[in-house]
Amino acid sequence: MSRMKLATVTALLLSGSVAWGQGAKPKYSRQQDVKIDVKLSDRVKPIQQKAPDKKELTPSLNADDVLSIEGLVGNIRNEQEAILGQIIENTPDSDVDEKSDAYFRLGELYAKQQRFWRLKSTEFLIKADGAKNAADKSKMQKEQTAAADKAKTYMLKAVKTYNALTKNDAFRNYPKMDMALFYYGYTLQGGKYLKEARAVYDQLLKNYPQSKYVPEAHLAFADYHFESGQLAEAEARYKMVLKFPKSSAYWYAMYKMGWIHLN
Repeated sequence: MSRMKLATVTALLLSGSVAWGQGAKPKYSRQQDVKIDVKLSDRVKPIQQKAPDKKELTPSLNADDVLSIEGLVGNIRNEQEAILGQIIENTPDSDVDEKSDAYFRLGELYAKQQRFWRLKSTEFLIKADGAKNAADKSKMQKEQTAAADKAKTYMLKAVKTYNALTKNDAFRNYPKMDMALFYYGYTLQGGKYLKEARAVYDQLLKNYPQSKYVPEAHLAFADYHFESGQLAEAEARYKMVLKFPKSSAYWYAMYKMGWIHLN
């Protein structure tokens, strides 16, 4: 498959005020006994610029605009999914760079969809709890169920895609394999498949010990041990996270260490 096609796929995926100051004090001065009231005419007065209204600075979208945008995004993602699927099907495993990258991008596409619908599910759940009548509550509950089903569907698609990428020995030298493993584990974790997620994180730790995702992988084990009451094991894992002070997980691990010491 030509590089031109890969470039095409990549393209689809991307988708005043006036200041007054005091002058230097003159060498010779005299007292001024008479006060002169100077009034500026409208012609020479400095122009006072009116601050823009906050409403003028806020872009607005009506319901039709939102629906149009969501429809456009949905169509683009469907096209992306179809094209990436064709690349995977028609590209031999020997073309490692192109095929492995197509798997990665497809998995990423599914994972983003899964996170989107998971958030929508939570949104509808909150609306259902705050509904003022039975009809609205029932409607929001149905929306919540539908969104949760979509989230699970995309989660399973992402898992299947990441599994195909990470378990194929032909792709072992793929430059983004550590990232793929992290996304794989994170997607499983988001779907509450915690045991399977830890297995993927363990593969990441063993095969890519220098990866920037190492602290997050240790954190998954640390939280598991903490919630299981295995505080010694949890402490050991949190200490591994603390070896990476620039990690986004650092202060959370520090916080959990405090709880362990209190217990």
